[in-house]
Amino acid sequence: MSESPPQDGRWRLLRIAWLVYAIATIALSIAVLAIYVTAYDDYDLSERLSAAGRFLHQAMRALSFPLGAPVGALLTSPLEHSFGCGHVNDPCAVFVDWNARFAALLTQIVLLRWLIGRR
Repeated sequence: MSESPPQDGRWRLLRIAWLVYAIATIALSIAVLAIYVTAYDDYDLSERLSAAGRFLHQAMRALSFPLGAPVGALLTSPLEHSFGCGHVNDPCAVFVDWNARFAALLTQIVLLRWLIGRR
C-alpha cells in the first residue's frame, strides 16, 4: 500500500501555502516601504517621518522573522556606517535596514521553497 496520493496532496498544499506566504510577505514589505516613501516624498522630515520610520523597522522585523533578526543584527549597522547614515531614523538608515531585511525575507522564501521541493 503506497501512501503516495496523500503525500502528493500534502506537498501540493505546502506549495500553495508557500506561494501565499511568499506573495503576502513581499506585498506587505513593499506596502510598508511605500508608506515610508510617501511620508518622505511629502518633505515632512518631522515627527511623521520618524513615526513612519519606526513603523517600517517594526514591520520589517515582524515580516522577516526568523531569518531577519540575525541578518539585521549583523548587516544593518556595518552597512549604515559604510553609507554614512546618521541616526536610526535617518532616511538612509531606514532604507538600508529595509533592504537588508528584505534580502533576508527573500532568502527565507527561497529556503522554504527548497525545503518543500526536497520532499
